[in-house]
Amino acid sequence: MSNLSSNSLPKAKKSGFFSHLYVEDNLRDDTFVQTIISKFSRSKVIDITHYKDIFNRNNQSFRAQSNSKNLILAKKEAPFLYKGSYFSDGFEFENFFYTPSMLGCMYDCDYCYLQGMYNSANTVVFVNLEDFFDELLPYLNNPTLVAISYDTDTLAIEKIINHSARWIEFASYHDNLHLEIRTKSANFKAIAHLSPTPNLVLAWSISPQEIIDAYEHHTPTLNKRLASINEAIEARWQVRVCIDPVIYNENFETLYPSFIDTVFTTIDASKVYQLTLGSFRMSSVHLKRIKKMQSSDIAFYPYSVEENIASYPKDTEQYILKTLKEKALHYIDEKRIRIWQLQ
Repeated sequence: MSNLSSNSLPKAKKSGFFSHLYVEDNLRDDTFVQTIISKFSRSKVIDITHYKDIFNRNNQSFRAQSNSKNLILAKKEAPFLYKGSYFSDGFEFENFFYTPSMLGCMYDCDYCYLQGMYNSANTVVFVNLEDFFDELLPYLNNPTLVAISYDTDTLAIEKIINHSARWIEFASYHDNLHLEIRTKSANFKAIAHLSPTPNLVLAWSISPQEIIDAYEHHTPTLNKRLASINEAIEARWQVRVCIDPVIYNENFETLYPSFIDTVFTTIDASKVYQLTLGSFRMSSVHLKRIKKMQSSDIAFYPYSVEENIASYPKDTEQYILKTLKEKALHYIDEKRIRIWQLQ
């Protein structure tokens, strides 16, 4: 098992992160862009015509870039909203979207589908959030759920880009807009100055520390995440705790139940808005690409593949979810436990 986890966002001078900033040339005079650039005085700023010239180019090494990520500042063109994925829980909202205001993630988890979807491990930040908001407005006559961190982790990089705060501010004016901000970060302090609202859920993805050490590279420790969750709960934010994806291994029977004990002796289960449980699933196309670039045992597990979806065999998945639910019921009532599995 490797151990590449850290307690905060990797810094350029220590790990090579953001040693280069690529900026679309029509954005160099943008005030927001200039503010971001000013935070990286040691980074080399390179003008580009379009972000895809860097992010989408062929023959890149996702694995090599994972330890030396660079930042690309760009303006996105429509569309700005996408229908919620079959792989994600829409919580019964008729209107369910995800929005890619960023591409790529600061973290590097072995089980992440982004490795199989993107050519590059770099991070693209789109600076024109107002266009995202405008496209969303026609839907807000009805309850609408938007996942703003589906293809990324906005809170992990919040101190640089301020995207989560801007989305939260926008949602505060639209009661029908329900936001989920999913994160593995320990960065609640970056938005702690804002007021919680009933249409916003902060959703933390957590794993046993052994899983973090082995597979969730560059992410904060479990203790750091739980501390951040406690800060949010005490500030009266709605917090969804996500044990998802569960990674099944030979130690599952002792590892995960003990982990649930740790979680709910550290945070007050009565103040948790919701607990979600889900096991590994991924497009088989993405998984095939990942196998070509890494040797992690996660990639080479003998998954069941049905309709181009790779997941644990049904009996294994049922066992995983049943075991964890039974353990979680010692701490949290059933109506606040949500099981997510592919139908």
